[in-house]
Amino acid sequence: MSNKKFRMTKSRSFVLSFDVQYSLFDILRFSFDLLSRGERVTADKFQATGFAVKSEAKDPTIGRVTSRECPLCGHHEIGFVTQDGEFHSLSPGTVIRIVEPPSPVGPVRGKSETPIPTERKEQGRDRLWVPEPLRGDKVLRLKYSVLVKEHLFKGEMLGEIYELAYLEKIEKLIEKVLDVPLAVILDRFFSAPHLASGDSRQIAEAMYRELDEIKRPVELMRGWLERREDRSLAELIAPKPVEALGQEPAEDDQVEKELEGLTLEQFLEML
Repeated sequence: MSNKKFRMTKSRSFVLSFDVQYSLFDILRFSFDLLSRGERVTADKFQATGFAVKSEAKDPTIGRVTSRECPLCGHHEIGFVTQDGEFHSLSPGTVIRIVEPPSPVGPVRGKSETPIPTERKEQGRDRLWVPEPLRGDKVLRLKYSVLVKEHLFKGEMLGEIYELAYLEKIEKLIEKVLDVPLAVILDRFFSAPHLASGDSRQIAEAMYRELDEIKRPVELMRGWLERREDRSLAELIAPKPVEALGQEPAEDDQVEKELEGLTLEQFLEML
């Protein structure tokens, strides 16, 4: 072997190049001998045995995680800012080193929106909730019906609970996507393939934050839940007239089966 390079990495690294007939086993054995004697493996120790050592220390780039609006497309991107103010985008494959425990605070949302808990614990089974005026219309009940955690539902639906259940609905629909890349679906419906990054929960939250079409059903449902008046119901079902409701009645078992068969693309078509 000649002109070989061997990299040892911990918090810093250096390259060993040598012209002597050494094998990788020889190098590792020498390193372990040093460690067994309680000595550190350093470039000087290798130099003393005939290795020509070239130091190649790499200083880490340190900053704090933040978000910004992309100057090119306007969507929010996550990255970190160094002490000199330089922004580095965090993209899939970026290697990071955590030097302090991350904050338990979830994603930044508007003050008027319901915070999304950072941890969801399964407590009992999900309970179907169907807006009764919409039960007799298949498209509307599929669009607005949700599964609610039983321990959260106290008999009357609230806007905050509906929002959480709606986000979980989107998350489950995302998890069911198998045949078509999610980025392709989001590009076709919203020209937003960049939102297909992260796990299903992160993608659902990003869609809810960035896309008015996704958030609109929750806003309409909140309005109807608060007022329960004809005008808010008309806004909820538009462009269908109130007189058209009730022509496709269904019991809970049937609605649950319909929701199980619902795909993300079918749901987005409804929006």
